[in-house]
Amino acid sequence: MAKLLDIGRTLFNLGKGVGLEKPRTGAQQPYSLDKFIGKLQERNSLMRANRYVVELTPPGWASGDDIDTVNSLVFFCEAVNIPGASIVPVDHKRLGVGPFDRRPSNIIPAEISASFMLDQAGRNLGFFQKWVSHTVMMDNRSPGSVRESDGAAFGQVAYRKTYLSDNLKIHTIDSAGNHIATLTAYEVWPSLIGDVTLGWAQNDEFARCQINFQVRYWTNEEFEPTAPGLERELSGFERLIRLGTSGTALLSSFKKPNNVGDAINIISNAQTFLGSFGGKRSGGG
Repeated sequence: MAKLLDIGRTLFNLGKGVGLEKPRTGAQQPYSLDKFIGKLQERNSLMRANRYVVELTPPGWASGDDIDTVNSLVFFCEAVNIPGASIVPVDHKRLGVGPFDRRPSNIIPAEISASFMLDQAGRNLGFFQKWVSHTVMMDNRSPGSVRESDGAAFGQVAYRKTYLSDNLKIHTIDSAGNHIATLTAYEVWPSLIGDVTLGWAQNDEFARCQINFQVRYWTNEEFEPTAPGLERELSGFERLIRLGTSGTALLSSFKKPNNVGDAINIISNAQTFLGSFGGKRSGGG
């Protein structure tokens, strides 16, 4: 009886077309590991979060040693975010009647948050502390007095041309050192200097400070894969070290990929291995 019920159920499903679909092969599937690998190679693998360079234009008040400090910050920026933007919606009624229709009204660029390692000479932290004070005067040791350099009194906001930096640039780079894109933020000024944490137990830690920058607007420029790299050429000794490290990683990952993670590792390690010879990526991967 149970077998007859199964046969009847099968016939019923076949009548509805259930079970008649042809199984999709790998080439017919909308998503497959082979297609994903091909797309990674086409796009030169995935963007690495640790491949970037930050450049900051000195603010209007800076001079002398402070300009030298700004130019050297490129070596001390250990983390930074590429800012986004938010569009402010407003409620709108067509001809003043009917349901609301949301429309864009304004755009607000997100702030840039960067973490800087602090040098033992105190120049990095000292520069940002002076920048804040040249934005809003914070020295009130002698109430009623003014700063000699610009005549600012306690709590006085400086002129924009004094505290603004013309731009802050975030360059992103691929594994071979090729320039990917540059985001340029304009009319930059610091709105926050984070606390610097000290502690006797932090024997193996170095001091760092978070700086939040406000920007008026930003633009983004993308570059062709063959654009010149921003990094210097590696020395012969450095290439040997990089070749050995990347070769070991490549051999350990050289297997048939079983998942997305395997595919990403194989392609990334292969590109790093080829980059050890000083090669440049091509437009097709």
